[in-house]
Amino acid sequence: MHSKKSNSSDLAAKIRAFIKSPAGIPILAGVAGVLVVAIIAAIVFAVRAGAEPGSASNSTSGAADDSSYDAEAGKVNKEEFTGTILPEAEDAGQEYLDNTLFIGDSNTARYMYYGPDDNSDVHFTTIENTVGVVSAGVQNITSLKWEHFVGKGEMAIPEIVKIMQPQRIIICFGTNNLTMETDTFIDYYTEGLAAIHEAYPYADIIVSAVPPLDKERSNTNLSMKQVDRLNTAIVEMCEEEGYKYLDTSEALEDPETGWAKEDYTLALDGVHLSKNGARALFSYIRTHTYVTEDTRPKPLKDIPKINGVTPGLITQDPIGVSGSSGAVPVEISAGEGGHIVGETSQSVQKGKQTSMITAVADDGWEFDHWSASIGFVDQQESIMFTVPGDADANGVFLTAHFRRVEEEEPDPTASPTPSPSPSPSPSPSPAPGSSGSSSSGSSSSGGASSGSATPPASSSSTPSSSSSGASSTTPTVTCTICGQTGHDASACPNKCPTCGGSKLDGHTHTTCPGCGATDVTHETCPYCGAYTCTGHDPATCSSNPANQPPANVGSSTTTETASTQPTEQQPAA
Repeated sequence: MHSKKSNSSDLAAKIRAFIKSPAGIPILAGVAGVLVVAIIAAIVFAVRAGAEPGSASNSTSGAADDSSYDAEAGKVNKEEFTGTILPEAEDAGQEYLDNTLFIGDSNTARYMYYGPDDNSDVHFTTIENTVGVVSAGVQNITSLKWEHFVGKGEMAIPEIVKIMQPQRIIICFGTNNLTMETDTFIDYYTEGLAAIHEAYPYADIIVSAVPPLDKERSNTNLSMKQVDRLNTAIVEMCEEEGYKYLDTSEALEDPETGWAKEDYTLALDGVHLSKNGARALFSYIRTHTYVTEDTRPKPLKDIPKINGVTPGLITQDPIGVSGSSGAVPVEISAGEGGHIVGETSQSVQKGKQTSMITAVADDGWEFDHWSASIGFVDQQESIMFTVPGDADANGVFLTAHFRRVEEEEPDPTASPTPSPSPSPSPSPSPAPGSSGSSSSGSSSSGGASSGSATPPASSSSTPSSSSSGASSTTPTVTCTICGQTGHDASACPNKCPTCGGSKLDGHTHTTCPGCGATDVTHETCPYCGAYTCTGHDPATCSSNPANQPPANVGSSTTTETASTQPTEQQPAA
């Protein structure tokens, strides 16, 4: 015991001596400072971890937050904001959409790839009236250079609105701000909308509701309660600032559950609107309109060519729905004149292929080409598309394009030539025997005419039987031009009528204006310009100065001398 007390006394003495030394106090102060900083850092980290998407802390609280979700509690009180919420009206049609500038995140960007139906070449919006960036939020309205204009460079939203001069704006943010504090969200929104109005005060501003989430969303940290809180704050902001509120939740939410309607979001994440959701949205937009007097200064200024949004402006996914699995949505549609066979909405890992999809042309049409919003696509009717590694939450859009088949093109040239010679000989013989189109009916009572009517009947039946026999073997044939089964090269719609090659390689032919020959350029007469391939001889040309005197004499040249060229050239001679 004495030994332990002695050691303790020695340690205490050493500590007192260290404290009294010149370096003791500064060293202790430094250690204390480090401990204080470490404690503060730990507290900040714990707070931020609770707000970061994908963290374990937030995952538990987020999922629990919506476990008792009430479909009616927390929703916007429509009666309280009757002057701000747009009511139902008559369908304003596509013209209303064309005169509206749509601003927002990846949902907005996808409007350019969706249309009223799968076989429509018309999409809801175009690059001319859409500004959408993947992962964008309200904080980016004034801080981000969104779009590039030729001769103007990249611009923020207020500058873009000023240069595009829209009659109205429909702006929608919030999906990428679901982890942001509501007050902070509204502060950013208010500042951004004020900057837009200041830049171009002639445009009506309509703020759209944050779209609902699917109950089976991939990131359960995202809360429908937070969606409702943001929407309530947005309509209150619109009321105070004089903007209009587009309550799209009426079209997108299931009134019984409060969540998004079935199939209105992508199965991949339960957040982004699917084509069905987009169609319901735009049907609602067209029937909940805001049309005022157009006060824009006239004439409108020319808009520079739009190069579009610079890819990869925002590399981090703020809500954690597109980076974890590596899968992206792939949407397949067909333009006018055809349809798609296969799954038209797929979720595919980056670098992997879609399932087989086939572009099938309707009657009177033929397949032309595929187009892709990103990546390379094979130009065959049936493809398995490989999703590029740089695809993002916006996904990939594939469209099959078709062109009309020009079946009547060769007939106008063929019918005038052979028709006049053979038709007069067989036509007059049966026609006098029986007048009218019902000659076969009346000829059955007359012996001579019934005999003449029999051959056409048997001859018409012969091709019918032969064609049916040929069709029975057609399905087993593989076309050497397009690789499809069911027809051979002679019946392939992609066969070039000129050379018999494939039109899929995009080759073209030239035609001589004189004789109609293809891929041949014939000489022309230096005196009159006529093509020598027609039999014209420059040596005997009536426009040849050497032939002027005799060219107007003689019966053998009466056809040439009757032309206008000799009489025009004669005074010069």
